[in-house]
Amino acid sequence: MKYYSRLLREFFKISVRTQLIYRGTFFAGVVGQWIGYGATFATLYILVSSFDLLGGWNGSEVMVLYGLSIMSYAIGASFFFNFARNLSMRIRSGEFDASLTKPLHPFLHEVFAGGWNIGYFSHFTVSLIVIILALTQLDYHITPGRFFYLVLMVFGASLIQASALIASSTMSFFTVGSNPVLDFLVYDVKEFTNYPITVFPKGIQFILTFLLPFAFINFYPASALLGKAIPEGYPVLLPYFSPVVGVVLFALSILLWNWGLKNYKSTGS
Repeated sequence: MKYYSRLLREFFKISVRTQLIYRGTFFAGVVGQWIGYGATFATLYILVSSFDLLGGWNGSEVMVLYGLSIMSYAIGASFFFNFARNLSMRIRSGEFDASLTKPLHPFLHEVFAGGWNIGYFSHFTVSLIVIILALTQLDYHITPGRFFYLVLMVFGASLIQASALIASSTMSFFTVGSNPVLDFLVYDVKEFTNYPITVFPKGIQFILTFLLPFAFINFYPASALLGKAIPEGYPVLLPYFSPVVGVVLFALSILLWNWGLKNYKSTGS
């Protein structure tokens, strides 16, 4: 464990230095993300507020919902986005084969070598500011217990976000070129979680809860945090299962990745 920790620190230092070589470009990107996501938050708030309530949720509550999604994505993607996005290219170019020769499991080497994407600092900060402002608008008082619950739920949601990136990257072992699963699983399906899932038909509610459980990223945690209703007939304890779902999905995504690795045929094969 000490060896891995030291190795991770060294990869982390290299990653940060690489991304900060052109500091002007880096900070311009951060500001651009602030403006882009700030506009998205504002648009979503105006849209929901214009209808007064959306599935029983007001504009500030939906801001908490969306803020949790962006915050957990920022944490999960900061570690696994580079790894997932670049795997297909590295396999196609033959660079991935070098990971098979290292005294380290290929998964860990790819994650470490991919580096920590510090650009997601912008996602995290803008989502944190929005969540704080929304809770203030709701006159919501944070107690130590509520704060601990929130941190635990964000941890579980971050694992779910990471799991989607890891699982989708597995397709790179079987396809040549772009990975269509990555955009579908990480972006397209998650669009449903920008809103309370109670506004969708029961079939979509079921899918987002039990098949592709993205509702545990933000809807269920926010429901418990704000005292909102969950779909009728669903277990009342569901809002507290995000950490469990996150751990299980993260473990399954790594098993899936290792299965893809076993079926991988080198570029030179």
